[in-house]
Amino acid sequence: MSSPMPITTQPETEGVARPATTSPQTLDNVRCSRCQRTLNIGPSGGAVQFGMNSYYCSRCAAKVGFGG
Repeated sequence: MSSPMPITTQPETEGVARPATTSPQTLDNVRCSRCQRTLNIGPSGGAVQFGMNSYYCSRCAAKVGFGG
């Protein structure tokens, strides 16, 4: 039976560049499943979700009966 390996910790480094944190208001871009327009997912992005990771723009959503 082998002996357990010692656990080593990484030294803390100061001054290391870290990526900026994202704000909670970040907008993600998606494509309309019907006309392929680029849409923003957000409070006023105009995207209508009809499935998991599936979106219509408001114009196509109205045409297919999802409102919008």
